[in-house]
Amino acid sequence: MHQRYSATAVIAAAIVATALFAAPAVAAAAADETVIAIVNGDKIMKKDVMNAMKNLPVKGKETEKLFPLVVDEIINEKLIDEATTAAKINESDDFKKKLDALKANLAKQLYVEKVLKDKVSDAAVKAEYKKFKEENEGKQEVHARHLLVKTEEEAKQAIKDLDAGEKFDAVAKSRSSDAGSAANGGDLGWFAEEDMLPEFSKAAFKLKPGAYSKEPVQTKFGWHVIKVEQKRFREVPELAKVEPAIKQKLTQDAVRELILKLRSKAEIKMFDMNGKPLEFGKSEKSSKDDTAPEDKPAEEAPKE
Repeated sequence: MHQRYSATAVIAAAIVATALFAAPAVAAAAADETVIAIVNGDKIMKKDVMNAMKNLPVKGKETEKLFPLVVDEIINEKLIDEATTAAKINESDDFKKKLDALKANLAKQLYVEKVLKDKVSDAAVKAEYKKFKEENEGKQEVHARHLLVKTEEEAKQAIKDLDAGEKFDAVAKSRSSDAGSAANGGDLGWFAEEDMLPEFSKAAFKLKPGAYSKEPVQTKFGWHVIKVEQKRFREVPELAKVEPAIKQKLTQDAVRELILKLRSKAEIKMFDMNGKPLEFGKSEKSSKDDTAPEDKPAEEAPKE
């Protein structure tokens, strides 16, 4: 018959596992030396049990109910510790390899954290937010749609359809070759002037809300017809809302700067899959080219 464990017992096991495998915790204020159990001569003190339970949101009778279960789990952990020691696991090659790997990863993590300490400090975050605010507050944005076709003649025909009363989103869905926006009726969301190609933005920002371009707009991607839905001045969110994104950006910038600095000082030789030496910088350039994002007719801005 399979033994069934109550939810309380499962919680107790989780508490003990967390307490024993985490960093050593500070003992309870009242260092109670009452012996609760003895396992092969090794004492378990009341303070050890209370320390394992201190972060548990239970009080009174609930604590009393959970107490023996936590003691039982501590006993189990001690028995596992003894068995591990007896098996000399820490002397095995596998253990040493994994321990070395953990040490190496921890050392790298601590090194990067040390480098990032000043780069992602509260002062750095506030400075970056100030810069972000100065660059964005009060900046004009438009919410626009567009359709993209290969020839000027196709664009002019689309304009005729619009002049005849057809809805812009319907024309965009049927005619536009921009896969990224056609399905949404050509919707590009909100964007600032510098977010798009200069010729595209110039035409878009001249239009009044509700108007569409009466002449085709040419860019390197083809011919566009643009409609502006709305205009607004950008509002900058409070620091608390963008702080995580700012920290992520500062971290990425700092790591990138660190890598570039280390690579500039290093002597690096690279080879292809067959072991043939590569020309200096060729592999990095090709890698960058291969992973570079494809150009888009209009880089979509975040939705409102």
